[in-house]
Amino acid sequence: MHIKFCGAARTVTGSQHLLTLNGKRILLDCGLYQGHRAEARQKNESFHFDPTRVDTLVLSHAHIDHTGNIPSLVKRGFDGPIYATRATADLCNLMLRDSAFLQEKDAEWLRKKRKEEIEPLYSMADAEEALQHFVGMPYSRPFFVAPEVQVTFRDAGHILGSASVTLEFQDQGRKVRFGFSGDWGRAGAPLLRDPDQIDDLDMLILESTYGNRLHSDFENIENELAEIVAAVHRRGGKIIIPAFAVGRTQALVYYLHKLWQMNRIPEMPVYVDSPLAVNATEVFRAHSECFDRETNRIFLEDNL
Repeated sequence: MHIKFCGAARTVTGSQHLLTLNGKRILLDCGLYQGHRAEARQKNESFHFDPTRVDTLVLSHAHIDHTGNIPSLVKRGFDGPIYATRATADLCNLMLRDSAFLQEKDAEWLRKKRKEEIEPLYSMADAEEALQHFVGMPYSRPFFVAPEVQVTFRDAGHILGSASVTLEFQDQGRKVRFGFSGDWGRAGAPLLRDPDQIDDLDMLILESTYGNRLHSDFENIENELAEIVAAVHRRGGKIIIPAFAVGRTQALVYYLHKLWQMNRIPEMPVYVDSPLAVNATEVFRAHSECFDRETNRIFLEDNL
């Protein structure tokens, strides 16, 4: 077995980890590096491996820093299956198209500014071609990605469809259980089920973005939001909340609805001004199997 870290090393974006097992090359995630334009373009255009020699891509979740360079991978010759949970596959159907749209618009702006021909990192056609390779899989059901290499997705509790990845294979006659955490969620978070534990591993690739930080508990977040909304409403003001379209927007809608149900904030109109967020919310509604019990009640019974 050989592991090559090709991204998300000494930084938090561009997740790409290449495993070579029994002659097969399995890529874990294919994220977009995000940073200054010139540096990001250079890193995203060049891979630390030959895409044509990668057999399989396995995804932990749909965030762009874990999936956003898949169209480039396919554009440069990758022709294998892309395994993801079903919810991740559905979110990628939105997010990779959205990313391609932004790549095209960015190139268009640069062409006008610099008066020179600049091609996007990848196009909408590249994203659509990449989406043809997706294979949606359920949680907790092992499947083979190569001869004698078995993968299991377990709920990571990070965003809808997020998964930790367990690989089981033979290495020099010894059975090995290898884990990749992906991005790991927090127990007690709104909307999603708590992360499933991964046991009995021989090796683990573990993300550590917030490894040295302590977060406020969710009750404090809820209380602070209630106080801010109530105070602004008393003054007759309006609240503008910037939020990521996938995950954070849905959590905010959940909190606002819950606080209104509890009579902790007054009734008021709530507008989500993002087509991607609205479409992502429809994907959330289609995958209630990822919700915790309270969210199933609020989203489905109350038709949120």
